[in-house]
Amino acid sequence: MVENNDQIFKSRMFARQQLIEGWDQQVLEDACVLIIGVGALGCEIAKDFALMGIGKLVLVDLDTVETSNLSRQMLFRAGDEGRPKAEVAAQRLKEMNPYLKVEYHFEKLQKLPMSVYEEADVVIAALDNFNARLDLNKICLNMKKPMIEGGTVGFEGHIQIVIPKGAGIAYKDKELEIDKIVETELWYLDEEEYPEYFEAERMIGELEEKIEKLRENIVRPIISKIRSRVEEEFDEKHAPELLDQTPCYRCVVPIPPPDDKLVAACTLKGLPRNRNHCVIKAEVDYEKIHGKKPDLTVDDQVVELKKLAQEQLEQLRERVFKENVAEEKMTEMSPEEIQEWKNNIKETFGPDYKFEEMENILGNKIAAIQSVSSIISSLETQEALKILFRVKGRDIGPPMDPPYLNYNGVYGLFEGLNITKRDDCLACGNIKGEENVQIVLEFNANIAKIFWALKQIEIPLNQDEWMIINPVTKEIYWDPNSNNPIFKDLSVPLQAELKLRNNDTVTLTPVGNARLDSEIKKYNVVIQFM
Repeated sequence: MVENNDQIFKSRMFARQQLIEGWDQQVLEDACVLIIGVGALGCEIAKDFALMGIGKLVLVDLDTVETSNLSRQMLFRAGDEGRPKAEVAAQRLKEMNPYLKVEYHFEKLQKLPMSVYEEADVVIAALDNFNARLDLNKICLNMKKPMIEGGTVGFEGHIQIVIPKGAGIAYKDKELEIDKIVETELWYLDEEEYPEYFEAERMIGELEEKIEKLRENIVRPIISKIRSRVEEEFDEKHAPELLDQTPCYRCVVPIPPPDDKLVAACTLKGLPRNRNHCVIKAEVDYEKIHGKKPDLTVDDQVVELKKLAQEQLEQLRERVFKENVAEEKMTEMSPEEIQEWKNNIKETFGPDYKFEEMENILGNKIAAIQSVSSIISSLETQEALKILFRVKGRDIGPPMDPPYLNYNGVYGLFEGLNITKRDDCLACGNIKGEENVQIVLEFNANIAKIFWALKQIEIPLNQDEWMIINPVTKEIYWDPNSNNPIFKDLSVPLQAELKLRNNDTVTLTPVGNARLDSEIKKYNVVIQFM
């Protein structure tokens, strides 16, 4: 009797959504969704699936709850600070839906057992850094698991669906894709081969009343002829690259931006140049004074850090003033004009620091607001839901096409972007064994610093097993196997001697044992100087 009452309660709990055409609650009960990242997006998405009656959720996050999370991450409450996000979220989700199975991992996504990915029907990326997204993208491509990726910054956000080739999920309409190919081929028709077609199109433009007759007698037969050919070859020639897959995340971000920590490390080599640099420099000064980094959860330490940062900011304002207003010019200026200059400089670099800025800047926090997180997370959930049903052989609507959507919350605009699958994509394209990376170096960096910077972003290359060349000029910068000492000098300055400039690229290729041991055979490294 208890079991029957429980079943009745469960049926009533999910009754409304079962009115949706094509809905099957059993599909959700038998499904498993893996959510990587339990922040503002992840909390909302997990809550949505829990309330819809998903059978199992797997939550993965390496972070702990912070006070600043409480305004946007509704699964966390005051008092949860310091606890693993995934653990707390799992507890709260069980309170919402007692029928839910929840598994959580306080671990890096790269270290998860492959069995975790294998069990998932859909993977949701709710991450806040590019490198983690790229790694998850690669894993999902290898495992042939559909991925829904999303992100927000301030009042803007985006979502992207990634359906790997071979995932077995129907995506896009065959007839519509054939029409697109036909339309494209018409643009490249040879006028000598089809002179009547081009003449007809010209006449159509000039003589409106004859359009229908010309299309019927000349244009449409040619279009029909091309369409017949495309239809015959579509399954073999075009379908493998157009149907049932999307561009992957790496297609959209071929070169990830430089790592924030690397930017910070290079900033310390010189004087602060902007508001963020002042706080980073203040953290270094704090560590010199106390022998440890400030604990951002201790108010007194944050207050002291803020004071040090304010000193750096005031010095920055003063330097900029002196760089722009020479002493002889000051003698000609009125006190009002001098103050106007200083006010403009203050406006350029922002007002005095607030308490919360210390954590936001040092933690590389991204501007965020709950309203935008709710919109983007709901879109991610909706697309994941449609794909989940397709994985289970049911249909409640097609996944969005185009597979990338931008949202501008200032103007209330949604814009679908027709991203294309790149043949040269390092993750899903034809190029294998290559990797594009971007690093930041101080302006006076030498060759050794390239290896140092790569190590900071977890690409530890042995300098004795990798050669560095200029891919444009083919000039050798570093060759550990060379007998020529000029190719074995790590102290050579990149800018002063090698004449490298911002956004120039160098290529690293393996020599010796690395040629056999390394999965990557070429690193294309884009360099930015600070």
